[in-house]
Amino acid sequence: MDICQIATKVISGEQALAAFRVYRTERIFILCDSFLTQSGAIDLLSRQIAPTNQVQVFDDVVLDPNLSGVARAMAAAVDFQPTVLVAFGGGAAIDTAKGLVYFASGAHAFSRPPVFIVIPTTSGTGSEMTSFAVITDAEEKRKIALIDDVMYADVAILDPQLTVSVPPAITANTGFDVLTHAFEAYVAKGATDFTDAMACKAVELALEYLPRCYHYGANLKAREAMSNASNMAGVAFNLGGLGMVHSMAHQLGGMYHVPHGLACALALPAGIAYNSRDEKAAAKYADLTYKLGLAPRSLPVPQAVCLLQGVLKALMSDMAMPQRIGELPKGPDRKSYVQTIPAMAAHAMEDRCLPGNPRPVDERTFEDLFASLY
Repeated sequence: MDICQIATKVISGEQALAAFRVYRTERIFILCDSFLTQSGAIDLLSRQIAPTNQVQVFDDVVLDPNLSGVARAMAAAVDFQPTVLVAFGGGAAIDTAKGLVYFASGAHAFSRPPVFIVIPTTSGTGSEMTSFAVITDAEEKRKIALIDDVMYADVAILDPQLTVSVPPAITANTGFDVLTHAFEAYVAKGATDFTDAMACKAVELALEYLPRCYHYGANLKAREAMSNASNMAGVAFNLGGLGMVHSMAHQLGGMYHVPHGLACALALPAGIAYNSRDEKAAAKYADLTYKLGLAPRSLPVPQAVCLLQGVLKALMSDMAMPQRIGELPKGPDRKSYVQTIPAMAAHAMEDRCLPGNPRPVDERTFEDLFASLY
């Protein structure tokens, strides 16, 4: 039996932010990072908020959200007691807000739960559609996935105007987060016809429009397509699951602060190579290349999988992305990296994304895979 339930109302397209005008007499708590307030980007949202509302902005969001950052946000929100809680920004702002919702719900900290609205300013995480949040354990130098239905947003607003100013490098990184979500969901243990449809369309949109977003950032059609791809990939992995690539990416991010999308991009080829030794997973990777017109169905499965990997590597090259840990501008030297592999492998085994992987993975395999990334 398959169950497909989408808990979040999605408002997308140009002028989607205008949907905020329905709120007239609310207590609105906006959570974002300081760049969005200092750059004036938050004004795009503020102009849609009627003056009859009471508004508080919390912009103390850090790049890799940790428990202390979530606690600061929660303290401010509980003191304000909002009727509407808005996560405005990229993955860090959204994860911080979700962490706030998660812990506040458990503590019954709000007199009544606020309407939770997520407004992404990047196209990558798909977090506006999921019950996932990722919080950094600074002491252990690893990222921990929280999963709870209480973190579903009530409303997601996808306005491409918010993403046109995203720099090319971040566009590339977040775009590969979309692709990784879709690829992992497509072969995950929990995949269904419904999640396959979402994942396949997300890959199709990303392969066509991500290069356009990278090279022509002001292209609203391309930006809207990537927002939709991110959203659909989020639905796919939330319902179908993820896998070993995210388990590895979380460790690279926690240990070396590699941006999440870039960490996914670095680990994705290794994940596809490993999982394609499973006959069913290999057939699904190949099926994706056939459906997207990347290869004729007459091409044998192994060659189709190799072609898919080549497409991804070519896309990384086109967007000037590092393809190995050793190519990272501020990455670790080989000796330092090798010394941290056992810890990263052990933590990857505990990652909550791993159970969805189509092929079993042990700690020694993770050690070998991490080593291969350098």
